Amino acid sequence: MRVAAHYLFAIAVMSFYGGKVCPFVDRLDLAGWFVLLLAIFGAVFAVRSFAVARLFPRVPYESQVRAQFDLELCAFFVVGMAIALYNNAFHEFPLVSGYKMILGCMALGFYSACDLALERERTISEIFERSGQEARSLEKYFPLTRRFSLVAAASVAILLVVLYLVMAKDLVWIIKMDIDDLPAARVSVLKELVFVCLVILGEIANLIVSYSRNLRRFFACQNGALTAVADGDLKSRVPVSSNDEFGVMARYTNKMIRDLDERNRELRETQLEIVRRLGRAAEYRDNETGYHVIRMSLYSESLGKALGMSEKECETLRFASPMHDVGKIGIPDNILLKPGKLDEREWKIMKTHAAIGAEILKGSRSELLKMAEAIALTHQEKWDGSGYPNGLAGEDIPVVGRITAVCDVFDALTSERPYKRAWSVEEAVDYIETQSGKHFDPRLVPLFKSVLPEILENKAKYRENQGH
Repeated sequence: MRVAAHYLFAIAVMSFYGGKVCPFVDRLDLAGWFVLLLAIFGAVFAVRSFAVARLFPRVPYESQVRAQFDLELCAFFVVGMAIALYNNAFHEFPLVSGYKMILGCMALGFYSACDLALERERTISEIFERSGQEARSLEKYFPLTRRFSLVAAASVAILLVVLYLVMAKDLVWIIKMDIDDLPAARVSVLKELVFVCLVILGEIANLIVSYSRNLRRFFACQNGALTAVADGDLKSRVPVSSNDEFGVMARYTNKMIRDLDERNRELRETQLEIVRRLGRAAEYRDNETGYHVIRMSLYSESLGKALGMSEKECETLRFASPMHDVGKIGIPDNILLKPGKLDEREWKIMKTHAAIGAEILKGSRSELLKMAEAIALTHQEKWDGSGYPNGLAGEDIPVVGRITAVCDVFDALTSERPYKRAWSVEEAVDYIETQSGKHFDPRLVPLFKSVLPEILENKAKYRENQGH
């Protein structure tokens, strides 16, 4: 649509321009001249559209803006050449007439090429925004100062040359007229000069509007990416579609976001490693193995997904659940490692491990440690309110605590320890079913059974006494 508008505008301007700068064209019938322009511009437009459709998909994105500019300028040069050759062949116009036609077409072609190159830049930016791609950086970029200087210099040169050609023809015309006709001639010359200035100023104004659209889009993308980063989204990127200062700014913004994402990932991995090792340390004090916390964390993640928790929540649950027994660090060895049954006083002390774990983890701003605190405090609570430390019941128990309770019990039952044999999977599942509505959330029990194949797969993968 924008291309067609440029070609139609060029036909309208050339219809007037030809007769005003070239006395030979001025002798032609206006209707015939217009039809000639329409035919040549139409033919070049068709060839140009075919070339864009066939060739541009093969051109790298970082070269497409320059290719668009070159294509449009060449198309208008071909139009000028075709007009000059036609007039020379069929009307025997001299070469000077052809030069004027080529100059006029090239002037219009320059502004059309600039505008359509800017539109190509916008299109590439939209493609990159959708796909996340980025144009490869070129060794030399095309600075804005050079862009503006070239457009300004070209506009001044075009204006001076066209005004010279118009005035040169008008002077010849004025010399031959009667003195009584001079006032009307002055008005006519003034109209021509105003027309030329309006055409060039209109083209410049169109370029300013077009470039402003590109700038508005760039700043919207830049601000959007920075806002997303401020909100914690480190996957956002600024589309890089130009090879100027704004392109460089976008590249460095993207590099900054990527580096920040990498540092954030490294920090999170370090945090998770500390959490895992602290969880395993608590298990080792209780004659457990490190595989217990790995397995039950994976079971918890599977059950969380079955319950409909978000992907992020499930990932946090997987990393937080190994901390469920961290409070056992605070239990004396003579109680924690006692091979026999605990007496009432010892059992009372043992039950404090939930509160101790929550105390160790509390006060953090990390979502991971906040969830770990809730799990440590509530994983021994029971659906019927008979659990500890606070005797919570039903929905008052955080869902992550209810999930961890099921998974922790299942893995403990099906694992062999010095003081007990390993239950079969069937025995453990039967026990969990009998405790539905008592120890466990009745909504979670059927969901646990539905993800049992995935749970058993992880159980086999992280079985005891293997070199993982």
